[in-house]
Amino acid sequence: MSQKSIFGAVPPGLAAVTVGILLCLAGMFYALGLMPAGSGAASEWAALRATIMGAAGVLLVSAVIALALLWRTFREGNQPTAAEGVNSALRKIAEGDLTTTASGDSPTTAAIAEQLNNATARQRELIHNIRAPFETIATEIHKLGRASAGQSQTSAELARQLHDAAAALARSLQGAEDIKSASGDVVTTSNDYRQRVARSHTLSRDMSRAAVEVRESVQATSKSAKRQGELIQSVSTAAEYIQSLNTKISVVAINTRIEAERAGEYGRPFLGIAEAIADLLREAEEEGRKITAEVRMLQGLSAENLHSMENTVGAVVTILEFVERIDGALEDINRGAGETARIITSLAERSGQSTASALELESLLDHIREQNLSLGQNSELAQKSVGVLQQTVAGFARNLGRFKIDDTGSGGYVESFAQESAVAADVPETAVATRDVSAARSRAAL
Repeated sequence: MSQKSIFGAVPPGLAAVTVGILLCLAGMFYALGLMPAGSGAASEWAALRATIMGAAGVLLVSAVIALALLWRTFREGNQPTAAEGVNSALRKIAEGDLTTTASGDSPTTAAIAEQLNNATARQRELIHNIRAPFETIATEIHKLGRASAGQSQTSAELARQLHDAAAALARSLQGAEDIKSASGDVVTTSNDYRQRVARSHTLSRDMSRAAVEVRESVQATSKSAKRQGELIQSVSTAAEYIQSLNTKISVVAINTRIEAERAGEYGRPFLGIAEAIADLLREAEEEGRKITAEVRMLQGLSAENLHSMENTVGAVVTILEFVERIDGALEDINRGAGETARIITSLAERSGQSTASALELESLLDHIREQNLSLGQNSELAQKSVGVLQQTVAGFARNLGRFKIDDTGSGGYVESFAQESAVAADVPETAVATRDVSAARSRAAL
Protein backbone atom coordinates (compact mmCIF):
# COMPACT_ATOMS: atom_id res chain seq x y z
CA MET A 1 0.00 0.00 0.00
CA SER A 2 1.41 3.45 -0.94
CA GLN A 3 2.22 6.10 1.65
CA LYS A 4 0.36 9.47 1.49
CA SER A 5 1.07 12.94 2.89
CA ILE A 6 -0.76 14.20 5.95
CA PHE A 7 -3.07 16.48 4.02
CA GLY A 8 -2.92 14.63 0.71
CA ALA A 9 -6.44 13.15 1.08
CA VAL A 10 -8.14 16.42 2.17
CA PRO A 11 -10.17 18.01 -0.68
CA PRO A 12 -8.96 21.61 -1.30
CA GLY A 13 -12.50 22.93 -1.77
CA LEU A 14 -13.74 21.57 1.54
CA ALA A 15 -10.71 23.07 3.33
CA ALA A 16 -11.29 26.46 1.70
CA VAL A 17 -14.99 26.43 2.69
CA THR A 18 -14.08 25.58 6.29
CA VAL A 19 -11.50 28.38 6.49
CA GLY A 20 -13.97 30.86 5.01
CA ILE A 21 -16.65 29.91 7.56
CA LEU A 22 -14.18 30.38 10.42
CA LEU A 23 -13.10 33.78 9.09
CA CYS A 24 -16.75 34.86 8.82
CA LEU A 25 -17.36 33.79 12.44
CA ALA A 26 -14.35 35.77 13.57
CA GLY A 27 -15.52 38.84 11.73
CA MET A 28 -19.03 38.54 13.18
CA PHE A 29 -17.74 38.21 16.73
CA TYR A 30 -15.48 41.22 16.18
CA ALA A 31 -18.47 43.22 14.88
CA LEU A 32 -20.51 42.25 17.94
CA GLY A 33 -17.73 43.54 20.14
CA LEU A 34 -17.78 46.94 18.45
CA MET A 35 -21.55 47.45 18.82
CA PRO A 36 -22.85 49.43 21.91
CA ALA A 37 -24.55 47.12 24.37
CA GLY A 38 -26.16 49.73 26.73
CA SER A 39 -29.86 50.25 27.33
CA GLY A 40 -29.77 53.43 25.36
CA ALA A 41 -28.73 51.74 22.12
CA ALA A 42 -30.93 52.32 19.22
CA SER A 43 -33.44 49.72 18.16
CA GLU A 44 -31.75 49.27 14.77
CA TRP A 45 -28.59 48.18 16.44
CA ALA A 46 -30.58 45.66 18.43
CA ALA A 47 -32.10 44.24 15.22
CA LEU A 48 -28.70 44.14 13.51
CA ARG A 49 -27.17 42.41 16.51
CA ALA A 50 -29.94 39.80 16.47
CA THR A 51 -29.39 39.18 12.74
CA ILE A 52 -25.66 38.85 13.18
CA MET A 53 -26.18 36.49 16.11
CA GLY A 54 -28.50 34.30 14.00
CA ALA A 55 -26.08 34.24 11.09
CA ALA A 56 -23.24 33.51 13.49
CA GLY A 57 -25.19 30.57 14.87
CA VAL A 58 -25.77 29.16 11.36
CA LEU A 59 -22.12 29.63 10.43
CA LEU A 60 -21.08 28.03 13.71
CA VAL A 61 -23.14 24.94 12.92
CA SER A 62 -21.70 24.90 9.36
CA ALA A 63 -18.20 25.24 10.75
CA VAL A 64 -18.75 22.29 13.08
CA ILE A 65 -20.04 20.16 10.18
CA ALA A 66 -17.15 21.23 7.94
CA LEU A 67 -14.61 20.43 10.64
CA ALA A 68 -16.21 17.03 11.14
CA LEU A 69 -16.04 16.31 7.41
CA LEU A 70 -12.44 17.46 7.30
CA TRP A 71 -11.57 15.20 10.21
CA ARG A 72 -13.34 12.20 8.57
CA THR A 73 -11.73 12.84 5.21
CA PHE A 74 -8.39 13.17 6.87
CA ARG A 75 -8.83 9.85 8.69
CA GLU A 76 -10.07 8.02 5.60
CA GLY A 77 -7.32 9.42 3.44
CA ASN A 78 -4.57 8.38 5.83
CA GLN A 79 -5.95 4.84 6.54
CA PRO A 80 -5.00 1.87 4.24
CA THR A 81 -7.68 1.17 1.49
CA ALA A 82 -8.62 -2.42 2.16
CA ALA A 83 -11.75 -2.27 -0.10
CA GLU A 84 -9.90 -1.12 -3.23
CA GLY A 85 -10.45 -4.48 -4.98
CA VAL A 86 -14.19 -4.38 -4.25
CA ASN A 87 -14.45 -0.80 -5.51
CA SER A 88 -12.55 -1.64 -8.71
CA ALA A 89 -14.87 -4.59 -9.34
CA LEU A 90 -17.91 -2.40 -8.74
CA ARG A 91 -16.61 0.17 -11.23
CA LYS A 92 -16.13 -2.52 -13.90
CA ILE A 93 -19.57 -3.97 -13.16
CA ALA A 94 -21.04 -0.48 -13.52
CA GLU A 95 -19.35 -0.29 -16.95
CA GLY A 96 -21.04 -3.57 -17.95
CA ASP A 97 -18.15 -5.99 -17.49
CA LEU A 98 -19.66 -8.93 -15.62
CA THR A 99 -16.56 -11.08 -16.07
CA THR A 100 -14.60 -9.17 -13.39
CA THR A 101 -13.78 -10.83 -10.04
CA ALA A 102 -13.75 -8.89 -6.75
CA SER A 103 -11.16 -9.53 -3.99
CA GLY A 104 -10.65 -8.26 -0.42
CA ASP A 105 -7.74 -8.04 2.06
CA SER A 106 -9.78 -8.13 5.22
CA PRO A 107 -12.38 -10.71 6.25
CA THR A 108 -15.14 -8.14 5.81
CA THR A 109 -14.08 -7.13 2.28
CA ALA A 110 -13.48 -10.79 1.38
CA ALA A 111 -17.05 -11.67 2.38
CA ILE A 112 -18.35 -8.68 0.41
CA ALA A 113 -16.23 -9.72 -2.61
CA GLU A 114 -17.57 -13.29 -2.42
CA GLN A 115 -21.17 -12.10 -2.35
CA LEU A 116 -20.42 -9.70 -5.21
CA ASN A 117 -18.84 -12.50 -7.29
CA ASN A 118 -21.86 -14.74 -6.64
CA ALA A 119 -24.18 -11.90 -7.68
CA THR A 120 -22.25 -11.26 -10.94
CA ALA A 121 -22.28 -15.00 -11.69
CA ARG A 122 -26.06 -15.08 -11.30
CA GLN A 123 -26.33 -11.96 -13.49
CA ARG A 124 -24.16 -13.59 -16.19
CA GLU A 125 -26.34 -16.69 -16.10
CA LEU A 126 -29.50 -14.59 -16.21
CA ILE A 127 -28.26 -12.53 -19.17
CA HIS A 128 -27.15 -15.71 -20.94
CA ASN A 129 -30.59 -17.26 -20.38
CA ILE A 130 -32.22 -14.07 -21.70
CA ARG A 131 -29.87 -13.80 -24.69
CA ALA A 132 -30.37 -17.36 -26.03
CA PRO A 133 -34.17 -17.15 -26.62
CA PHE A 134 -33.81 -13.49 -27.54
CA GLU A 135 -31.46 -14.38 -30.38
CA THR A 136 -34.00 -16.95 -31.60
CA ILE A 137 -36.78 -14.35 -31.41
CA ALA A 138 -34.59 -11.80 -33.18
CA THR A 139 -33.80 -14.31 -35.95
CA GLU A 140 -37.47 -15.16 -36.45
CA ILE A 141 -38.43 -11.48 -36.47
CA HIS A 142 -35.71 -10.86 -39.03
CA LYS A 143 -37.07 -13.72 -41.18
CA LEU A 144 -40.60 -12.39 -40.70
CA GLY A 145 -39.47 -8.95 -41.83
CA ARG A 146 -37.82 -10.36 -44.93
CA ALA A 147 -40.87 -12.52 -45.65
CA SER A 148 -43.13 -9.49 -45.24
CA ALA A 149 -40.91 -7.47 -47.57
CA GLY A 150 -40.93 -10.33 -50.09
CA GLN A 151 -44.71 -10.60 -49.80
CA SER A 152 -45.03 -6.86 -50.40
CA GLN A 153 -42.78 -7.08 -53.44
CA THR A 154 -44.71 -10.11 -54.69
CA SER A 155 -47.96 -8.21 -54.18
CA ALA A 156 -46.59 -5.23 -56.09
CA GLU A 157 -45.36 -7.48 -58.91
CA LEU A 158 -48.71 -9.28 -58.97
CA ALA A 159 -50.43 -5.90 -59.13
CA ARG A 160 -48.31 -4.91 -62.12
CA GLN A 161 -49.01 -8.25 -63.80
CA LEU A 162 -52.72 -7.83 -63.10
CA HIS A 163 -52.53 -4.36 -64.61
CA ASP A 164 -50.85 -5.76 -67.74
CA ALA A 165 -53.44 -8.57 -67.88
CA ALA A 166 -56.25 -6.03 -67.51
CA ALA A 167 -54.76 -3.92 -70.31
CA ALA A 168 -54.46 -7.00 -72.56
CA LEU A 169 -58.01 -8.01 -71.64
CA ALA A 170 -59.22 -4.50 -72.48
CA ARG A 171 -57.53 -4.78 -75.87
CA SER A 172 -59.12 -8.21 -76.34
CA LEU A 173 -62.52 -6.78 -75.43
CA GLN A 174 -62.02 -3.97 -77.92
CA GLY A 175 -61.00 -6.50 -80.57
CA ALA A 176 -64.06 -8.63 -79.78
CA GLU A 177 -66.28 -5.56 -80.03
CA ASP A 178 -64.65 -4.67 -83.36
CA ILE A 179 -65.18 -8.24 -84.60
CA LYS A 180 -68.80 -8.13 -83.46
CA SER A 181 -69.38 -4.78 -85.18
CA ALA A 182 -67.60 -5.96 -88.33
CA SER A 183 -69.62 -9.21 -88.23
CA GLY A 184 -72.81 -7.18 -88.03
CA ASP A 185 -71.72 -5.09 -91.01
CA VAL A 186 -70.76 -8.22 -92.93
CA VAL A 187 -74.09 -9.86 -92.10
CA THR A 188 -75.93 -6.75 -93.27
CA THR A 189 -73.87 -6.65 -96.47
CA SER A 190 -74.39 -10.39 -96.96
CA ASN A 191 -78.13 -10.01 -96.54
CA ASP A 192 -78.14 -7.19 -99.08
CA TYR A 193 -76.04 -9.35 -101.40
CA ARG A 194 -78.43 -12.27 -100.93
CA GLN A 195 -81.36 -10.01 -101.74
CA ARG A 196 -79.60 -8.84 -104.89
CA VAL A 197 -78.77 -12.42 -105.79
CA ALA A 198 -82.41 -13.35 -105.17
CA ARG A 199 -83.51 -10.51 -107.47
CA SER A 200 -80.96 -11.66 -110.05
CA HIS A 201 -82.28 -15.19 -109.65
CA THR A 202 -85.81 -13.91 -110.25
CA LEU A 203 -84.61 -11.98 -113.31
CA SER A 204 -82.84 -15.08 -114.64
CA ARG A 205 -86.03 -17.07 -114.21
CA ASP A 206 -87.96 -14.36 -116.01
CA MET A 207 -85.33 -14.43 -118.75
CA SER A 208 -85.64 -18.20 -118.89
CA ARG A 209 -89.41 -18.00 -119.22
CA ALA A 210 -89.08 -15.26 -121.85
CA ALA A 211 -86.51 -17.33 -123.74
CA VAL A 212 -88.81 -20.34 -123.57
CA GLU A 213 -91.65 -18.22 -124.92
CA VAL A 214 -89.37 -16.86 -127.66
CA ARG A 215 -88.28 -20.38 -128.51
CA GLU A 216 -91.88 -21.56 -128.64
CA SER A 217 -92.84 -18.55 -130.76
CA VAL A 218 -89.89 -19.10 -133.11
CA GLN A 219 -90.71 -22.78 -133.30
CA ALA A 220 -94.32 -21.90 -134.15
CA THR A 221 -93.08 -19.40 -136.74
CA SER A 222 -90.71 -22.03 -138.09
CA LYS A 223 -93.60 -24.46 -138.45
CA SER A 224 -95.62 -21.78 -140.19
CA ALA A 225 -92.65 -21.06 -142.47
CA LYS A 226 -92.39 -24.75 -143.24
CA ARG A 227 -96.10 -24.86 -144.11
CA GLN A 228 -95.62 -21.71 -146.17
CA GLY A 229 -92.73 -23.41 -147.99
CA GLU A 230 -94.90 -26.42 -148.61
CA LEU A 231 -97.65 -24.15 -149.96
CA ILE A 232 -95.10 -22.37 -152.15
CA GLN A 233 -93.92 -25.75 -153.37
CA SER A 234 -97.53 -26.65 -154.14
CA VAL A 235 -97.96 -23.35 -156.00
CA SER A 236 -94.73 -24.03 -157.88
CA THR A 237 -96.00 -27.47 -158.80
CA ALA A 238 -99.32 -25.98 -159.92
CA ALA A 239 -97.45 -23.34 -161.96
CA GLU A 240 -95.36 -26.03 -163.63
CA TYR A 241 -98.54 -28.00 -164.31
CA ILE A 242 -100.18 -24.91 -165.79
CA GLN A 243 -97.00 -24.36 -167.83
CA SER A 244 -97.25 -27.91 -169.16
CA LEU A 245 -100.94 -27.36 -169.87
CA ASN A 246 -100.05 -24.19 -171.74
CA THR A 247 -97.56 -26.17 -173.74
CA LYS A 248 -100.18 -28.77 -174.56
CA ILE A 249 -102.75 -26.09 -175.40
CA SER A 250 -100.11 -24.41 -177.58
CA VAL A 251 -99.59 -27.71 -179.40
CA VAL A 252 -103.37 -28.05 -179.79
CA ALA A 253 -103.58 -24.45 -181.08
CA ILE A 254 -100.80 -25.10 -183.56
CA ASN A 255 -102.52 -28.25 -184.75
CA THR A 256 -105.81 -26.37 -184.95
CA ARG A 257 -104.19 -23.63 -187.09
CA ILE A 258 -102.67 -26.22 -189.32
CA GLU A 259 -106.01 -27.92 -189.78
CA ALA A 260 -107.76 -24.55 -190.30
CA GLU A 261 -105.29 -23.65 -193.00
CA ARG A 262 -105.90 -26.96 -194.60
CA ALA A 263 -109.72 -26.42 -194.50
CA GLY A 264 -109.39 -23.18 -196.40
CA GLU A 265 -112.39 -20.94 -196.29
CA TYR A 266 -114.08 -23.24 -193.91
CA GLY A 267 -111.26 -23.22 -191.50
CA ARG A 268 -110.81 -19.46 -191.19
CA PRO A 269 -112.95 -19.12 -188.01
CA PHE A 270 -110.90 -21.82 -186.38
CA LEU A 271 -107.77 -20.00 -187.57
CA GLY A 272 -108.85 -16.83 -185.69
CA ILE A 273 -109.61 -18.90 -182.66
CA ALA A 274 -106.22 -20.60 -182.91
CA GLU A 275 -104.45 -17.24 -183.21
CA ALA A 276 -106.42 -15.88 -180.22
CA ILE A 277 -105.53 -19.01 -178.26
CA ALA A 278 -101.90 -18.53 -179.34
CA ASP A 279 -101.97 -14.94 -178.11
CA LEU A 280 -103.53 -16.01 -174.83
CA LEU A 281 -100.95 -18.78 -174.50
CA ARG A 282 -98.13 -16.31 -175.08
CA GLU A 283 -99.55 -14.07 -172.35
CA ALA A 284 -100.14 -17.09 -170.10
CA GLU A 285 -96.56 -18.27 -170.70
CA GLU A 286 -95.25 -14.80 -169.85
CA GLU A 287 -97.31 -14.68 -166.66
CA GLY A 288 -96.40 -18.29 -165.90
CA ARG A 289 -92.72 -17.44 -166.20
CA LYS A 290 -93.27 -14.46 -163.85
CA ILE A 291 -95.22 -16.63 -161.43
CA THR A 292 -92.48 -19.25 -161.56
CA ALA A 293 -89.81 -16.60 -160.91
CA GLU A 294 -91.79 -15.16 -157.98
CA VAL A 295 -92.43 -18.64 -156.61
CA ARG A 296 -88.72 -19.45 -156.87
CA MET A 297 -87.93 -16.15 -155.12
CA LEU A 298 -90.48 -17.01 -152.42
CA GLN A 299 -88.90 -20.44 -152.08
CA GLY A 300 -85.46 -18.83 -151.56
CA LEU A 301 -86.81 -16.33 -149.05
CA SER A 302 -88.73 -19.09 -147.26
CA ALA A 303 -85.57 -21.21 -147.12
CA GLU A 304 -83.57 -18.24 -145.78
CA ASN A 305 -86.29 -17.46 -143.22
CA LEU A 306 -86.43 -21.09 -142.20
CA HIS A 307 -82.63 -21.22 -141.83
CA SER A 308 -82.66 -17.95 -139.86
CA MET A 309 -85.42 -19.28 -137.60
CA GLU A 310 -83.47 -22.47 -137.07
CA ASN A 311 -80.41 -20.38 -136.12
CA THR A 312 -82.64 -18.27 -133.87
CA VAL A 313 -83.97 -21.40 -132.20
CA GLY A 314 -80.40 -22.63 -131.68
CA ALA A 315 -79.38 -19.25 -130.20
CA VAL A 316 -82.44 -19.27 -127.95
CA VAL A 317 -81.56 -22.80 -126.83
CA THR A 318 -78.00 -21.64 -126.10
CA ILE A 319 -79.37 -18.63 -124.20
CA LEU A 320 -81.61 -20.98 -122.25
CA GLU A 321 -78.60 -23.13 -121.38
CA PHE A 322 -76.67 -20.01 -120.31
CA VAL A 323 -79.65 -18.82 -118.28
CA GLU A 324 -79.93 -22.23 -116.62
CA ARG A 325 -76.21 -22.13 -115.83
CA ILE A 326 -76.52 -18.59 -114.49
CA ASP A 327 -79.54 -19.66 -112.46
CA GLY A 328 -77.57 -22.60 -111.01
CA ALA A 329 -74.59 -20.34 -110.30
CA LEU A 330 -76.88 -17.81 -108.62
CA GLU A 331 -78.40 -20.59 -106.54
CA ASP A 332 -74.90 -21.74 -105.54
CA ILE A 333 -73.92 -18.15 -104.75
CA ASN A 334 -77.09 -17.70 -102.74
CA ARG A 335 -76.41 -20.90 -100.79
CA GLY A 336 -72.78 -19.84 -100.25
CA ALA A 337 -73.89 -16.38 -99.13
CA GLY A 338 -76.40 -17.96 -96.75
CA GLU A 339 -73.73 -20.29 -95.37
CA THR A 340 -71.34 -17.34 -95.05
CA ALA A 341 -74.02 -15.35 -93.26
CA ARG A 342 -74.65 -18.27 -90.90
CA ILE A 343 -70.92 -18.64 -90.23
CA ILE A 344 -70.56 -14.91 -89.61
CA THR A 345 -73.64 -14.95 -87.37
CA SER A 346 -72.15 -17.87 -85.44
CA LEU A 347 -68.86 -15.96 -85.27
CA ALA A 348 -70.70 -12.91 -83.95
CA GLU A 349 -72.48 -15.06 -81.36
CA ARG A 350 -69.19 -16.64 -80.30
CA SER A 351 -67.62 -13.19 -80.21
CA GLY A 352 -70.47 -12.08 -77.97
CA GLN A 353 -69.89 -15.11 -75.75
CA SER A 354 -66.17 -14.31 -75.71
CA THR A 355 -67.01 -10.73 -74.78
CA ALA A 356 -69.22 -11.94 -71.94
CA SER A 357 -66.49 -14.31 -70.77
CA ALA A 358 -63.95 -11.51 -71.02
CA LEU A 359 -66.22 -9.24 -68.99
CA GLU A 360 -66.57 -11.95 -66.35
CA LEU A 361 -62.79 -12.40 -66.39
CA GLU A 362 -62.36 -8.64 -66.08
CA SER A 363 -64.70 -8.63 -63.08
CA LEU A 364 -62.72 -11.52 -61.59
CA LEU A 365 -59.47 -9.63 -62.23
CA ASP A 366 -60.95 -6.57 -60.53
CA HIS A 367 -61.85 -8.72 -57.53
CA ILE A 368 -58.37 -10.26 -57.49
CA ARG A 369 -56.86 -6.80 -57.84
CA GLU A 370 -58.90 -5.53 -54.90
CA GLN A 371 -57.92 -8.56 -52.83
CA ASN A 372 -54.29 -8.07 -53.83
CA LEU A 373 -54.51 -4.38 -52.94
CA SER A 374 -55.95 -5.30 -49.54
CA LEU A 375 -53.23 -7.93 -49.15
CA GLY A 376 -50.58 -5.35 -50.09
CA GLN A 377 -51.95 -2.88 -47.58
CA ASN A 378 -52.02 -5.57 -44.89
CA SER A 379 -48.48 -6.55 -45.85
CA GLU A 380 -47.44 -2.92 -45.62
CA LEU A 381 -48.99 -2.62 -42.16
CA ALA A 382 -47.38 -5.90 -41.13
CA GLN A 383 -44.05 -4.70 -42.50
CA LYS A 384 -44.34 -1.43 -40.60
CA SER A 385 -45.23 -3.33 -37.43
CA VAL A 386 -42.31 -5.70 -37.99
CA GLY A 387 -40.06 -2.68 -38.58
CA VAL A 388 -41.17 -1.10 -35.31
CA LEU A 389 -40.73 -4.44 -33.55
CA GLN A 390 -37.28 -4.79 -35.10
CA GLN A 391 -36.31 -1.32 -33.95
CA THR A 392 -37.50 -2.17 -30.44
CA VAL A 393 -35.68 -5.49 -30.47
CA ALA A 394 -32.59 -3.76 -31.93
CA GLY A 395 -32.62 -1.27 -29.03
CA PHE A 396 -32.99 -4.10 -26.57
CA ALA A 397 -30.18 -5.93 -28.38
CA ARG A 398 -27.92 -2.91 -28.08
CA ASN A 399 -28.68 -2.73 -24.36
CA LEU A 400 -27.92 -6.44 -23.94
CA GLY A 401 -24.78 -6.05 -26.01
CA ARG A 402 -23.33 -3.66 -23.45
CA PHE A 403 -22.99 -6.50 -20.95
CA LYS A 404 -19.83 -8.60 -21.17
CA ILE A 405 -20.47 -12.12 -19.93
CA ASP A 406 -17.49 -13.97 -21.47
CA ASP A 407 -13.87 -13.38 -22.38
CA THR A 408 -14.52 -12.75 -26.09
CA GLY A 409 -15.51 -9.15 -25.43
CA SER A 410 -18.51 -9.50 -27.78
CA GLY A 411 -22.18 -9.13 -27.10
CA GLY A 412 -22.95 -12.06 -29.46
CA TYR A 413 -25.63 -12.03 -32.12
CA VAL A 414 -27.49 -9.20 -30.43
CA GLU A 415 -24.74 -6.71 -31.28
CA SER A 416 -25.07 -7.30 -35.06
CA PHE A 417 -28.85 -7.54 -35.01
CA ALA A 418 -29.26 -3.76 -35.09
CA GLN A 419 -27.34 -3.58 -38.39
CA GLU A 420 -29.36 -6.41 -39.96
CA SER A 421 -32.79 -5.01 -39.09
CA ALA A 422 -33.14 -2.94 -42.26
CA VAL A 423 -36.53 -4.21 -43.37
CA ALA A 424 -38.25 -1.13 -42.03
CA ALA A 425 -36.42 0.94 -44.64
CA ASP A 426 -38.29 -0.93 -47.39
CA VAL A 427 -41.70 0.29 -46.21
CA PRO A 428 -41.72 3.49 -48.33
CA GLU A 429 -40.94 1.44 -51.46
CA THR A 430 -43.82 -0.92 -50.66
CA ALA A 431 -46.08 2.04 -50.05
CA VAL A 432 -45.10 3.47 -53.45
CA ALA A 433 -45.78 0.08 -55.03
CA THR A 434 -49.20 0.00 -53.34
CA ARG A 435 -49.95 3.46 -54.68
CA ASP A 436 -48.85 2.25 -58.12
CA VAL A 437 -51.31 -0.64 -57.75
CA SER A 438 -54.10 1.81 -56.90
CA ALA A 439 -53.20 4.00 -59.87
CA ALA A 440 -53.06 0.95 -62.15
CA ARG A 441 -56.47 -0.14 -60.90
CA SER A 442 -57.91 3.29 -61.66
CA ARG A 443 -56.40 3.26 -65.16
CA ALA A 444 -57.70 -0.26 -65.81
CA ALA A 445 -61.15 0.79 -64.63
CA LEU A 446 -61.05 3.68 -67.11
